[in-house]
Order: sequence, then structure tokens, then C-alpha cells
Amino acid sequence: MTAGMLALTLSAALPGSLLTARAGQETEEDRTESFSEVLLPAEEGLLRIGFADPVSTMDIHKTTEDYLVPLNIYERLFDIRVNEDGTTEVTNGLAEAYTVSEDGLTYHFTLRSDACFSDGSSVKASDVAFSLARMLSLPGSVQTDFADMILGAGKVMSGKEEMPEGLRVLDDTNLEITLDEPFAGYIHLLAAPSCSILSEAFTLEAGTRYGSSCQDTMGSGPYMVTEYTKECITLEKNPYYHCHDQEVLSVSKAEILTLQPALMDQTFADGGLDILDTNFINPDVVKKYVESEKWSSRLVSRSRVEIQYLMLNLEEGVLKNPRIRKAIQMAIDREEILDELYDQSGRLVDGIYPRGLIGYCEDNQGWLQYDPEEAKRIISDIPGAGEIRLELAANSENNTRKLAMLELIRQDLSDAGLNVSIVSYDADSFLHLRKAGKLMAYTGDWSADYNDPDNFIYTFFGSRQKTLQRSSNFANEEIIGRISKARTLQDVNARAQEYAELEKILVRDHAVWVPLFSTNHLFVLGERVESFSPFWAGWNSMYLKDVTLKKGQ
Repeated sequence: MTAGMLALTLSAALPGSLLTARAGQETEEDRTESFSEVLLPAEEGLLRIGFADPVSTMDIHKTTEDYLVPLNIYERLFDIRVNEDGTTEVTNGLAEAYTVSEDGLTYHFTLRSDACFSDGSSVKASDVAFSLARMLSLPGSVQTDFADMILGAGKVMSGKEEMPEGLRVLDDTNLEITLDEPFAGYIHLLAAPSCSILSEAFTLEAGTRYGSSCQDTMGSGPYMVTEYTKECITLEKNPYYHCHDQEVLSVSKAEILTLQPALMDQTFADGGLDILDTNFINPDVVKKYVESEKWSSRLVSRSRVEIQYLMLNLEEGVLKNPRIRKAIQMAIDREEILDELYDQSGRLVDGIYPRGLIGYCEDNQGWLQYDPEEAKRIISDIPGAGEIRLELAANSENNTRKLAMLELIRQDLSDAGLNVSIVSYDADSFLHLRKAGKLMAYTGDWSADYNDPDNFIYTFFGSRQKTLQRSSNFANEEIIGRISKARTLQDVNARAQEYAELEKILVRDHAVWVPLFSTNHLFVLGERVESFSPFWAGWNSMYLKDVTLKKGQ
């Protein structure tokens, strides 16, 4: 694509603030100009970032992926702050104070009295109760896991009640939440984007339109939506937002542009973006920034609090044999995959919890070693093991990196003596089969929603239903019961020890999956950005309040 063609494409795709008027009236001379020549200087306080796909909805209860807008237009009872040493801590958001009953069941929250939605109305305790209940009652809600521990949640999900009995509004700034059993990670959970607080009156008025347009979306966060199209979302300061503690909003306006990888890289290079998320561009292009002296001081990296894994279905074919599953763990060259596909930008994980997550246990690391000869010996000692077909399931919407990972795994397992094939399914079929417990093996990744080991181990192995829906079909009721009980432990040390032991039992003893690695997330800062702190879990989504622009920019 020439610079002129790029300008023509962008004139249709980018907001007017990025382009001069003549960009829409191209002449032959214009087509030879570089893109940078048709860019207007960015207005002061404006941040421009790119995203690969359009945001499908701004309704937080209808998405598990589109978190960029919710993180910035909504508030939650609590926030997560990253300390200088890389650790995280929970800080107050809408909640000014809270107490917990001795039995760990009832939480009393006092809200900030100065919090307002972007229409000027006050945030009330009734809005908090409404938002949590809506997670359970909204048709098509994908966030029920974040409220189903509230006492009476089941009756709301079944349609028998509108409000769970565990939600009690005391007055405009005080409410109580009672859980059906103690959950030591509950405060951390309430800091997750899923627990964003909506305006009850506004949301009910919008009805089914909520989250589909600027006019039908509202929060109490630092920003509000003023433009919402597939090509561009514009966020501007909420005039009624009261900054927390010593918070300063350097970004007064943000434009989120939907761009293809090559166009995103070119737009950043020509000054049209202020932060480049390298997750959205070609890995070969990323090297250009990593190896360039020009950009060395403009790179910001955060370790993702994630694990990539190969899930094994314990009820399917050859995988029923735990010796085969352990051989598979030994046969996969994880270092090679990390090197080939991520240029060693990450670290191996040998269990369930990644580094950076509360509950990460260093003692459970280092045990899983690549040993193809031992894997081959184990498989050869089991009569008929090499004749039974092992199917690796691929999602047709996987990117090339994910597909390449499956091929590398297939080669390793074939070399170890297994009969392995990759079968591709369309996205809907893949999800249907996975939830039905029918996928034999597949690769996946899980990033932290909230900083607690429960978010990983309970999500995958906390009930028979969860192991079925993830196609692991782990059915040891004793261990599943311990996982469920571990979330109720109030003693911090006892809870940490139990989670470490459960991790060891699941991955080392039962070989429920092959833990692969976690990766790093690299951002490149444009010249207008002074500093940027990525989201604590290393997501693509970010808090705009964590971006500082240079003075006068």
C-alpha cells in the first residue's frame, strides 16, 4: 500500500480530528504525500489508540471480551493498583469503607457520597444492588459467575425472584451483601470489570437498547461515550466525575480506532496513534520496534497474568489413561513453542496459577521437563496406545499463531508415537462441543479477571459442571469438593497451602492438562506520551487514567 492509498483508506476510516480537509479531496499530487502530511496535530489532552476488532457492545453483562469501554466509563466498588514492586493491592472505588461479619458471610459497604453518573445523578446503593442482580436476571448475561455466590442467586437465575435475598439496601449510601457461603476472594472479585455499576433508572429506561449507542449507555467512571461506530469510539471526560485520592486525569479525550494490523502499524509510525499495542500487529513487525534504538526507551512491557494450556479430556479415548497424559506433558517442547511463536517473550508455567496471581507457588514450578525419549518409552509400553486417534481441536477463528501452536504440538506428539490429527471446527461448533464435554484436546488461554487463585482453579475445576463445560471431564468428587471448599477458608496461610496442594494434585498427579506458558504484553509509546501503566493483568484493555501525556500534548 502506498502512502497515498493509505491516506485514501484512512479518510474513510478515521475520525476528522486525524485528517486535514483536503484528505477527502484527493488529487494526484496528494496521493504521493506521506500519511504524516495529512495528519492534523493532535489536540491537547487527546489520546489515540487502535483496536483490531470493533467493540460489539458496551453492556458489561453481555460481553467477556469488550472491556476497554467498560473499564473507563463505569466504576466498581473497588479498584486494583499496581505497586512499584509489581504486586497489586485492592483500593477503594465507589466503596468508601466496608466491614465483614465474623462468619465471613455478610459484607457491609458504605459508598462515596460524591459519586455521580455522567448525567449528574448520584450513585446510590440501589444502583449497586440493581447491577449485581441484573448479572443474574438479564437474558443472555455472560457474567453470572460474578454474582452467583450471593445468597438467593439461584432463584433469580431461575426467574422465581427479581432480587436475591442476599442483597439488602439500607439507605442511599449503605448496603449489605450476604453470600451463601464464605468466599475469601470476594473483595478482589468486586474489582473485576464484570462488577461495574450501572444506573438503575437509566438502564431500565434504555431497556434492550442499553449498551448499543452513546445515548443508551452511561456510567459514573472518569469518561463517557460521545461517539460509537464500528470504526471509532470517542470517550470524553465525565464532567461529574470526582477523582479518587490524588488521581489526575491527563487524558481528557480518547479516540479508539478499529484498524487492520498493517494499517495500525503504519498509522502509529506516521503519528496517528499515541500507543501501539503490539498484540495487534504482525510478530515480525514487533521485532522492528524491539530491536530499534529509536524505540528502546519507548517500550512498556507487562507480564500477562495468564496461562496458556493444552486441555485433555479425561473421558476420551487414549486420554483416559493417566500414564498417556503424563507422557503428553513430557513430549511437548514448550520452550520451542515459546521461542518460535513468541520470540521467548514469556515464561513457562508448570501448574495452574501464573506469576503475578495471588496463590502462585514457586515450589510447584520446575518439575515439568521436556523428555521426549521417556514420553516415547511410556507410550510404547502401553499396548495399542499409538493406534488410537488423538484429535486436537482447532477453532476456525484462531489466529495463525494459535494454529501454528497446534501444529507444533501435533508434531511433538506424533514423534512420541501417538496417532494425532488436527480437526478444525467453526467457532459455534467448537464452543458447542467444548461446553458439551466432547472436545478431545484443545489449546486455550485464561487471563485473570480478578487477583485470586479461585479465578483459575475454581473456574476450570470447581464443579462437575465446570469440568464438563471445559471438556476436561475431571470427575474426582473428593478433589472437586476440596476446590469448592478452599474458597471458603478464612485463614490466608491455610488457604494458600491448600491451593498449592490442589494445583499439585491436579497437574502433577492427575495430569488434567499440559500447562504451557504465560506471555509478555508489549506496548510502544508515541512521542506525545509521558508514561503508561498497562492493566495489572496485562490485558489489551487499559485504564485511560493510567496514561500521562506530555505537557502541552
